Formats: sequence, C-alpha cells, structure tokens
Amino acid sequence: MKRILIVLTAILALAGAAYAHNGVEHVMGTVTAITTTNITVKTTDGKTQTVTLTATTKVSKGTAQASLKDVKVGDHVVVNATKKDSQLVAVEVKLGSMDGMKGMHGNMAGMDMSGAKSH
Repeated sequence: MKRILIVLTAILALAGAAYAHNGVEHVMGTVTAITTTNITVKTTDGKTQTVTLTATTKVSKGTAQASLKDVKVGDHVVVNATKKDSQLVAVEVKLGSMDGMKGMHGNMAGMDMSGAKSH
C-alpha cells in the first residue's frame, strides 16, 4: 500500500511539473545506453528516445542528489528535458522505480493539465 501511495505521489508530481513548466518534456522508461553525453531510454510505450546530457544536468534518486555515474543500463528513469533545435537536452534525470506506472506512456509533453472536461 505504501508503495502505491509513493508511486501515485510521483505521478501527480510529474503531472504538476508538466503543467507548471511549459517547454519541458518528460521521457519515462528504462535506460538502454548511457555515455557522458547522451542517455537512451526505452519508453513505456516501446519507443527509444535519446536525450543529450550536459555538465548542468542534475541527477537525483528520491530526494537525494546523485550523479551520472549512478545511472546504469536497466535503471528506470524520468528525464526532464527541454527541446533545443531538434534535440532533447536533459535538465534532470530522476532515478526510481517504474512499478505501478505500466499504463503510462513515455512522453508527457502533450498532456492537457488544464483540468477542463472534454465531452
């Protein structure tokens, strides 16, 4: 039960972040490759997305700060990124569990968070 509440809190936090920060895309999935300059993620909908890493990219695990050295192939991540030209550039990489998020898709950029009801 506690795990479900944590996952639900994380989902709501991500949804709020998507609404609050225009221009930020969220790539969620499993790390398939990582170098000092790129992270490649297989998203929950099966697509592969490569995101550029920079010296200013932050890494966190839960509430603790981490580093790119902590990110491994097979890790579950949410990458918050901005679009520069045609590339995504990582602002933050969040390490964590994907348990309970199987129904979500890998890119939340197009979500309508306005609260308006559709008919």
